[in-house]
Amino acid sequence: MSRTNLEALKARCKVICNTCYVDTDVAEDMLLREGLEPTDNEGDESTITKCAIIIVKGWVETSRTDNGITASVNYDAVKKSIAFWCKQCGLDASEFLDEDLTTIEDGSHMW
Repeated sequence: MSRTNLEALKARCKVICNTCYVDTDVAEDMLLREGLEPTDNEGDESTITKCAIIIVKGWVETSRTDNGITASVNYDAVKKSIAFWCKQCGLDASEFLDEDLTTIEDGSHMW
């Protein structure tokens, strides 16, 4: 089955964190930043995985409710999933897991 870089990235985000459904514009932006055309046939798996990990780390939330359905995220499971996919694609997991996913930084200097 042939798929595009965009389809591969969106799928990888869901594989890493099953509640992570990425907007097309976010996925396209990440691919373009890494030099991949969203509409090209699926390219380098490690680059797509790297993009997915960055998106998931920026997206992860403890829980959310939408139309009466609540979804929760287990941070330890997400970290294990990131480590697994890094190993599969030859990426250094410590590059992505050095900082804690639950860390919230003070952004008050931005306003």
